[in-house]
Amino acid sequence: MLKPETIPGVAAAENGLVTLDGPVGLAIAMTPEAAAETGRRLIAAAEIAATQVANELPLD
Repeated sequence: MLKPETIPGVAAAENGLVTLDGPVGLAIAMTPEAAAETGRRLIAAAEIAATQVANELPLD
């Protein structure tokens, strides 16, 4: 099982695109429209996940 990331990514606007840089080499570029929809979907999923009971298995 993958260990969930606890460090948030860093978003920036560059040359009309939105870039997202994260830990472990994560990097993505999106159109503004794709970035906005991704943001909405991430927030919706985060709200649902926050109400769920975390898996009892250790993350190490």
